[in-house]
Amino acid sequence: MKLNSQDKTEIAQILAEKYFSEMDWKWVNLKKDVNRIFTAYEEIGDQYREYPYMSKDWYVENSATKSIHMCKSWDELKDLVDFLKAYSNNFDFLAMNDRKMLCIASTEDSLNPQQKNAISEAKKLRYSIFVFSAKVPEDIEFELMQIGGGM
Repeated sequence: MKLNSQDKTEIAQILAEKYFSEMDWKWVNLKKDVNRIFTAYEEIGDQYREYPYMSKDWYVENSATKSIHMCKSWDELKDLVDFLKAYSNNFDFLAMNDRKMLCIASTEDSLNPQQKNAISEAKKLRYSIFVFSAKVPEDIEFELMQIGGGM
């Protein structure tokens, strides 16, 4: 069976997720969950406006969504959200071991100009960047087995 570009990208993402899990890293799939980060940002801002006697940093540090945004301060979260609003479509994952990283899961041999620009901007914010490159074949073999049933 021939694999198209989307199939190969999804396989690369599955492999990256498996790697993150095996390395015991925290990670968020930006293709699926970037809106959860935006929502967390808005909710923390709303909490602060409603109860301003606590600092915004306190709300970030103690938020139930900390595992989604992985930030420790309001400024860090704001910078992340601003960056993701502009460049999230160029990255596949936000991951964290001892520091925050942005990841591109790819089956291509090179990055496109938009990805290169996004990487340049991410470096200005001191994010670690890595490209998870997977070699996925053009064709994949499979068998279809029928087991009993029917009339």
